[in-house]
Amino acid sequence: MLRISQLWITCLAATAASGLQAECEYPDEAIIPDGAASTYEEMRDSQTFIKEYMAEMEVYINCLEQDYSSQAYEPIDESELTSDEHPVNQGELHLQQRHSAIDTMESVAARFNEQVRTFKKVNP
Repeated sequence: MLRISQLWITCLAATAASGLQAECEYPDEAIIPDGAASTYEEMRDSQTFIKEYMAEMEVYINCLEQDYSSQAYEPIDESELTSDEHPVNQGELHLQQRHSAIDTMESVAARFNEQVRTFKKVNP
C-alpha cells in the first residue's frame, strides 16, 4: 500500500509539474537482484549500480531544489479556474516530489540490504 502511494504521488507530481522540473530527470528504476539466486559477482555489480542510482537520485533532488529556488511563481487567481480545476501550490508540489524521491531511496536501500542479508545466509 505504501509503495502504491509513493508511485501515485510521484506520478502526480511529475505530471502536474512538467514545467517545474523541465530539466530534472528522474533516474531509471533500480533493479535489485534476488539474493537467494544471485552470484557474488551479480551482488557486487548490483551494489555498484545501487550506489550510482543513489547518486543520480541526489542529483535529481538537488536539481529540484535549484529549480524551485530559481523560479518566481505567480500567485494563482482561483477565480479564473473552472469548477473541476484545482490550484497547484508549487511549494507543496516541490515538497511532495522531494519526499517521494527520498522515500524511494530509502525503500531501494532497504530492499537491497534485505537481499544482501539473504545472499549471506545462502552463501555463508
